Amino acid sequence: MANRTGTTTVDLNLRAGPGTEFRVLLVLPPRTPLEIEAEQGDWFKVSALDHAGWVNRGFVRLDTQGVPAGLLSTRVDGAGAPKALDAVPLAAPEPQRIRLGPNATGTDRLAANTWNKYGGLLAALAAELHIDPGVAVAVLAIESGGRGFAADGRMIIRFENHLFYRQWGLDNAEVFRRHFSFNPEKNWLEHRWRPFTNQPFRDFHGSQDGEWQVFSFARSLDDTAAKLSISMGGPQIVGFNYATLGYESVHQMFDAFTADERNQVIGFFDFVQGPSSDSRRVLALQAGDFTTFASMYNGPGQAAKYGSLMLGLFDTYKRLKPA
Repeated sequence: MANRTGTTTVDLNLRAGPGTEFRVLLVLPPRTPLEIEAEQGDWFKVSALDHAGWVNRGFVRLDTQGVPAGLLSTRVDGAGAPKALDAVPLAAPEPQRIRLGPNATGTDRLAANTWNKYGGLLAALAAELHIDPGVAVAVLAIESGGRGFAADGRMIIRFENHLFYRQWGLDNAEVFRRHFSFNPEKNWLEHRWRPFTNQPFRDFHGSQDGEWQVFSFARSLDDTAAKLSISMGGPQIVGFNYATLGYESVHQMFDAFTADERNQVIGFFDFVQGPSSDSRRVLALQAGDFTTFASMYNGPGQAAKYGSLMLGLFDTYKRLKPA
């Protein structure tokens, strides 16, 4: 292959061969320039700092990858003026909408509905991150069924007991245990709650009414901690990530996501981007690596599951999308 160039994104081992079983020749600091001479599986053969060896490609940003630094909501055009994201239509333009036949599957409908609803803004934002808009379709479809709000007008949320424990329960353990529980080994499982101690604990995931009941109860204990502990809107971004999206507080994020779906979609792309030009989330999506992306977006515990679901939705979108 023709030589390519790139840079390291972390402290990266330069090894004598393409695998962790080979000895480490030296550790390359972040942002070390690399000349890539060959590749084998997950490994690049490179020259760097007057040495030759192999590095894991997952920690290399090719010079053809990456994006300009800064949040999308603050991005400017070539003349230095703010880009008018508010002027971009939310829905896909009529000629680009997906039309389904009578034999469409549930997955077909999910991909089509998500694209048709958000495709105008998704396409514009995806171009900024140099990713296929289908990756955003896949994430939004899997995370929330492609919806930012439920039929009753309330934002789609998911209250996470284990996160509320970290945010509030550690300092109020006795009260927390009276009303909330979760699996201590796999803390994303077996979430239950009860409003009164004379009632049995009950499940609430799978019902937006249930999610809002437990969230409202948690807010009565600590409003900030409760908001830090929910996944919000179509992209299901957890509140404690508010600063990554450019918000000064979780309350600002909650209010913006509650206001409209446009803020949720822009927030998703700002979360993927972050403030840097070499976000690993961006690089994973540019490479179509949904499992790596899911490990950073949903956590490592269920990365393979969510990565597979996202890939399936992405493939469905690509099959249905008009040329």
